[in-house]
Amino acid sequence: DLLIIFIPIVDTFLYPALRKMGFRFTALRKIFVGFLLASLGMVWACVVQYYIYKTSPCGSQANSCYNKDGTPNPAPLNVWIQTGSYVLIAWSEIFASITSLEYAYSKAPRNMRSLVMAIGLFMNAISAAIAEALNPLSSDPLLIWNYGVFAVIAVVGGFCFITQFWSLDKEEDELNNLPEGHIM
Repeated sequence: DLLIIFIPIVDTFLYPALRKMGFRFTALRKIFVGFLLASLGMVWACVVQYYIYKTSPCGSQANSCYNKDGTPNPAPLNVWIQTGSYVLIAWSEIFASITSLEYAYSKAPRNMRSLVMAIGLFMNAISAAIAEALNPLSSDPLLIWNYGVFAVIAVVGGFCFITQFWSLDKEEDELNNLPEGHIM
């Protein structure tokens, strides 16, 4: 839902404002910022989870915390403190995910766009498989580790990405004029 709200804001206000200020916010830089925002979102979730464990009457077993009469006994924190991580993740998707699909499509030769998009979506599938492999961390008392691991993976991935593709960022305009590809 946040994406539906933020995408028009980014397209209508943020990107034009950055262009007016003379900042060249290329696709690869947007993707890098997306990685960093994803990492910050996971750090936010990690800190919130730490405080849930710290304030919960059951400590690090907060998800199975019940009173003697069987009613839940939650940590005394407001649910809205989680909002920051959702906002950061939404912004990271706008910068990283949406931009990467746009970049792959616009830079591919016309007759290879479906192949390039398929490869890009296959990378998303690999990412989902890694997340699935880390599912055992998605329960008490390991939730802090879960969010922390994803924060580290996102920031390392972001720096690996920008290091690997920095030279393409300098060739942005030339890549927009690729000729049609030919398969023999």
